[in-house]
Amino acid sequence: MDKLLAKKTFSYPIYRADTEYRYRKIGTPTVFAELLMGLAHNDFPQLANNSLAQIARVLKLDFTFVRYTLENLNDTGLIEHIDLPDTEDDLAKLSLADLKLTDNGKKFYRDKKMPGRRRTENAIFWFNPLLNQYISNPKQSVNNADFRLDCFLFPVDEGLLLELSGQESVNQKWFNAETELEHDGISVACDKDTSLPQIVPVKLTLDGNRYLNIDSSDKLFSQWINTRDPQVIKEHLLKPMISNAKNALQGEAFLYYPENDLLSLVLADQESDIRQIGDAVEVKFNGNQEIDDKMPLIVFADIAEAKLDGKHLSIPALLKDSDGLTRIFFRFSDNTLFVEETGYLECYFDHQPYPLPAKILYQESENWLADLPALSQPNMAVLAFMANFVPAADILKKLPEMTITQASDFAELIKKTWNKPFKPEGWAEMIKPLNNEDDLRQFTEYFPKVELGLARLSAEAQRQAFDWAVNNEKSTVHKIPELSELLALHKALGRLNPTALELKDIKPNSLEKISLWQKNVEEINRTFPAISASNGIAKLSEQLKQWQTAVFRLFEPLDETRKFAVLDTNFVRNRPGRLSAIQTEGTVILPQTVLNELDYQKEKFKRDLATAKQTLVEKTEQCEAIVSVDIDAQIADCDARLGRLKAELDAVRTQLTQLNDKERPNG
Repeated sequence: MDKLLAKKTFSYPIYRADTEYRYRKIGTPTVFAELLMGLAHNDFPQLANNSLAQIARVLKLDFTFVRYTLENLNDTGLIEHIDLPDTEDDLAKLSLADLKLTDNGKKFYRDKKMPGRRRTENAIFWFNPLLNQYISNPKQSVNNADFRLDCFLFPVDEGLLLELSGQESVNQKWFNAETELEHDGISVACDKDTSLPQIVPVKLTLDGNRYLNIDSSDKLFSQWINTRDPQVIKEHLLKPMISNAKNALQGEAFLYYPENDLLSLVLADQESDIRQIGDAVEVKFNGNQEIDDKMPLIVFADIAEAKLDGKHLSIPALLKDSDGLTRIFFRFSDNTLFVEETGYLECYFDHQPYPLPAKILYQESENWLADLPALSQPNMAVLAFMANFVPAADILKKLPEMTITQASDFAELIKKTWNKPFKPEGWAEMIKPLNNEDDLRQFTEYFPKVELGLARLSAEAQRQAFDWAVNNEKSTVHKIPELSELLALHKALGRLNPTALELKDIKPNSLEKISLWQKNVEEINRTFPAISASNGIAKLSEQLKQWQTAVFRLFEPLDETRKFAVLDTNFVRNRPGRLSAIQTEGTVILPQTVLNELDYQKEKFKRDLATAKQTLVEKTEQCEAIVSVDIDAQIADCDARLGRLKAELDAVRTQLTQLNDKERPNG
């Protein structure tokens, strides 16, 4: 497929043909005019020796009229040219034999017709030199052509213009059946300065054999190109089309034509088609090259190590031989180098070599740029620059082990430069051990989905981690799963004070938690020995040991074979006689709730007794006047019942007192 190198517009002239028509209208001749035409035709040979003055006297015609008629015949070319008489004496000298009809005059005489006075009309035609025809009014383009072809390339045949104007005469408004053009009655003036440009597109292409071709989509102009001498095309079309490209070159270097790796070929003044190189980065290797602050660039510089300034990566490199080299591109995704050069490419035109000022873009077979130390052994600046062009996983493979601060700074640099996050999977495993609380905070902020385990901490951080959490409820250490149970136990057991025991804390649950604390401490010490040096863990362990000693000093441990009886309120009230037997079999436990209920029942009995006594008094007062055996018996019965109830209450009170006395030594 031919390569399009250039597409320009040229203009050729459409000539303006200013035409003048001279004509007469055909009418019926006057009697005298017809007589003169007959005499000139020699219809009256017997009068041939007479003069025109004699005819005028016989017919009694005025000299002026005679002269006017002769003038018309002479001007219209009906008679052969004569010198018109100025006076009557001159008329006498004019013999009839001197009057002779022209061929045109003979025609008019036969038709009994006579041309009128001379008339003049003007017309404007447009002549296309490629068609050799008149055309309708040409369209004037709003835009100017890139190049204007000289008029001498499009010569005009004046005879052809007269012929075309003659053909067009019959189409004029003034022309009808009575119109007769004079002999030589057409004049055409063609001024090249009044021509109009006809704009046509012209394209320059290069075929697979590097032959240059010039053609036009305008069929008429294409035919003109194909019928011209190649030298004409070369001088007037080819050279103008590549003039800017030639001016763009500063040297005389010739280009090597890469057959397989060529990506773009354009004229030297045009831009290469870089769409095929994808997200390749341009390399500025010359200090004179323009730099766009908004575009990612690699800049060669005389520096010690690579550094990143915005979207520009400066690397320590110099390019000595850059003749013909205009641009370099590097694609990080596959380490491919692309080179753009300008110079003369050897082509052919009219079967002859022709140096074409061109610009080529091709893939360099030897990637010398990737071998530069700055790119083969990239530092953080280079890797941050590369992060915009290669997957994060590939960047991760090149990253060294780093602290969380360094990792955070690196990710922030990428975000600032490219406005994109950098969190490749697996990066957390390449972070150096965390050394302090700030490291832990940064780690959880940057890797929120990664579990923060003790294994990620340095030995020193492991030793201090528990203390950080104890001293700060919001510490990141609380997110470490290995310490979560220990911290919860510390919070629950930390209040156990061996010097100020509280009865509410002395319970089996406390002893179980202490045992669980000791077990967790032993397990975590085996896995992470450094944590055994934690002040907080050692301090609490010693505190719990002292608390246990103080508790066991006051309370002996329970015998697992010992029996316990927990009594409820109903049992105490309904079976008071069983209390002594139960006490001999084991330890009796009266819950505080039961004691509270018994006290309540006792007080209730007192209130009921007082109410009964008050009722009795009231009833007694009401019945003082009434003496009845039945009433006396009822009163006696009430007294007996009250006596028995009082005795029962006294017995219960005695038993409760005994039980309380027995329980008091045990606390």
